[in-house]
Amino acid sequence: MTIEIIVTSIEEARKAQEYGASRLELIHSFELGGLSPRLQLSQAVCNAVNIPVNIMVRPHGRSFCYNTEISQTISEIEFLRDNTRANGIVFGALNLDFHIDTKLLEAVIAAKKHLSLTFHLAIDEAYNTLDAYKTLLKYKEIDLVLTSGGMNTAIEGAEVIKQMVELNTSHCQVLAGSGVTPENAANLITATGVNQIHLGSGVRENDILSKTKFQKLLAELEQEHGSKPAASYNALSSQT
Repeated sequence: MTIEIIVTSIEEARKAQEYGASRLELIHSFELGGLSPRLQLSQAVCNAVNIPVNIMVRPHGRSFCYNTEISQTISEIEFLRDNTRANGIVFGALNLDFHIDTKLLEAVIAAKKHLSLTFHLAIDEAYNTLDAYKTLLKYKEIDLVLTSGGMNTAIEGAEVIKQMVELNTSHCQVLAGSGVTPENAANLITATGVNQIHLGSGVRENDILSKTKFQKLLAELEQEHGSKPAASYNALSSQT
């Protein structure tokens, strides 16, 4: 089981790794759903941990449509590609008609090169989440699609997520996120068949990462599914 955790700082990244995260998503502006972090912070976080770090690339929080910000977006990706130890980028874009912005997506794919690519929750604002996912499956360069199944939370969108999982290819997997908590993660996995989950506020208490909530999450997953994080801190530490 892969457990991806949202982090916003070096301190959070280190704590998430210690507590049992498999992978990190580094963002800025939690309250806006995640924006691009400072490039220097991206460098520092990637150097501070041993688990994969995916970096949010999102120039503004007004929508998922980008026009004047395209060159900025590509420049940011090129910097992350050439100057950090990032595992990948997290990106998503829609046209004004709420279809996938394939032109911009293809420009991002060309720029990212070796970086992995997660298409993020923009898909949940698409005209049809399942059809949008089918469009994304045409691109072998997309590794993950982060989704709540077109609903406010992944639990509410579980049926659509299940349908997406059933369409999974070897190159693109579903990452279920939004509203995932230690209390509902095991049920979400059972209902959808996902093997990757994404948590933010679900493992926080008073906006601070909670070791207790991590412990509860790991215990629930192990009890219900016999699952442990795909890459734990202890395992990685023993290799270094």
